[in-house]
Amino acid sequence: MKKNNNAACITAIFLVLISIIWVSGTHATLKKVTATKVPEQKDITTTAAEFKAAPAYKYNPVGKPDPFKPYIVDEISAKKKLEMPKALPINPLQRAGIEQFKLVGIAIDEHSRIAMVTDVKGKFYPIFVGTYIGLHNGRVVEILQDRVIVEETIKAEAKHAKTRRGAIKLRKEEGEVQP
Repeated sequence: MKKNNNAACITAIFLVLISIIWVSGTHATLKKVTATKVPEQKDITTTAAEFKAAPAYKYNPVGKPDPFKPYIVDEISAKKKLEMPKALPINPLQRAGIEQFKLVGIAIDEHSRIAMVTDVKGKFYPIFVGTYIGLHNGRVVEILQDRVIVEETIKAEAKHAKTRRGAIKLRKEEGEVQP
């Protein structure tokens, strides 16, 4: 019991000392606050006018690098563009040469013409005037009664390009009669 009594007494003395130090610190702070001069109203308006008169800062990015743009990615993407092969065309008609297509039918109307071709795999594709076909960006120029005229641009040199016209002819099967 005596140990608990001594410990309680020491703890009480310690708490009293801490509270005395704390009270004396707040009393000193109150003296400092009361000693400072409160600025008058016209002083505040003067400082506000000074702030209004100060020029606004504007950032000029001329000649400075963009801090948000990564510089390493640009070098890598430039190398990838040089190394990347030419992408496959979206249109399946542009994945084979025009000589690999077989013309199976032509439908002629007063206002439009449509032709039907098959590829090596046997898939059917309708083509119109203006449809891209062939490996060299060929384009259907004209659809006649017995053939389809395709115009291809072939690059011979870096500066010169040649235009070649080719035809896909309608082949008659045995036993068919021409109208």
